Amino acid sequence: MTEEKKKSAWGYVVVWGVLAVLTVATWVLGTKIKLGVFSLPVALGIAVVKTVLVAMFFMHLVEQRGARRVVLPVSAVFLCLLLGVTLLEAMTRIRMARPDGIEEELEPKRPASTRTAPPGSGAKRLMGN
Repeated sequence: MTEEKKKSAWGYVVVWGVLAVLTVATWVLGTKIKLGVFSLPVALGIAVVKTVLVAMFFMHLVEQRGARRVVLPVSAVFLCLLLGVTLLEAMTRIRMARPDGIEEELEPKRPASTRTAPPGSGAKRLMGN
């Protein structure tokens, strides 16, 4: 005998309202308030909260039992591992571009003895010889 609970639409309306408020907060933080280096972490945090709300309520994960309930946290852990390892690997190669318009050298700093001339200039080394 299956027992189905009668669901109210107000729960969905409340979640939709929270998602709308978070969307407006993202827009305000992106256009009106400059948080500097904290802009990206705050925007990602809001996006994660919105994602969890959609997965839990609109994809009905909150109503599931057993192993299906574990899908979201396990997916989040694997996503964090994938992004973390990728970012660590990228940080060891070159400096990342800065989207906030600050002009800095994008090439890694190397000793002058290892710098080479641009192709076609005829010189093997620029400095240090």
